Amino acid sequence: MAHLSTCWTKNGWKDRYGAILSTLATKQRSRPSVRLLLPVVIAISTSSVLRAQVQIVAESSSVSDPQSQNLPDAPTPPQQNPQPPNPFGMVRYGQLDEPMDLGDKFKFFIEPAFGPRAVFSTAFRTGIRMADPPKGYPHDWHSGMGAYGRLYGDSFARNGAGSIARFSTSTLLHEDPRYRRSSSTFVPMRIAHALSFTFVDRTDGGSLTPAISNFTGAAANGFVGNLYLPTGFDNLTHAGQRSIESFGGLAGQNLLQEFAPDIGHALRRIHVPHIPLPPVWWTGDK
Repeated sequence: MAHLSTCWTKNGWKDRYGAILSTLATKQRSRPSVRLLLPVVIAISTSSVLRAQVQIVAESSSVSDPQSQNLPDAPTPPQQNPQPPNPFGMVRYGQLDEPMDLGDKFKFFIEPAFGPRAVFSTAFRTGIRMADPPKGYPHDWHSGMGAYGRLYGDSFARNGAGSIARFSTSTLLHEDPRYRRSSSTFVPMRIAHALSFTFVDRTDGGSLTPAISNFTGAAANGFVGNLYLPTGFDNLTHAGQRSIESFGGLAGQNLLQEFAPDIGHALRRIHVPHIPLPPVWWTGDK
């Protein structure tokens, strides 16, 4: 994935995201008009990420093609469990029939939460929150650069706390957090499979197990805000709501991973432009 590292230095990437962020962070005169723009902005962001995933799937397919290896006398073993696509362009961590070690789980949970991509994706999400902040927030949490900094810190802290909790639980309980796509072609079955994977995943040995790491991650994501959020939002009720929202986000990620190839093919047919993403981590070419 050297192309992602190269894109990190291109002015085109910074210009595109800089323009979006500056527009969202600026105090708008008309809130309704901002809300009308949000679906467009989110659609552009999602489509670019999925296009990046399509490129990853295409590259991995070309590498695994026996005819492209120019080795006519070397048999290629069949792949029993091909790695599922990831709609967020995350790095792959070995085949699904191979257990993850501590380093793999660190790369899976921690690097995407604290690397360059997380820094800029959090800035993008914060711009969206600035355009339509939660009702009841005080003035210094929804107006001006100070509010942007507070909302940015909140998003980064929640995402980081959830990732650390999931990493710790997954390591202690020997859970394998990687998503496994359904073998069915029936859409309702695929949806049910993706949602069920939010509650049940696998152990490092391949057995089914409750997805305790998802529950602890969602709880950490929701309750960390009680340490710093404004009065009225630092209570048990709001923490529970944030935890449920975080758990729903995990279900949404599973759905995106399940249908990423289908959505990616549709985006390619309508020629949606690809916006390059920064690398996942601070070192290497990921």
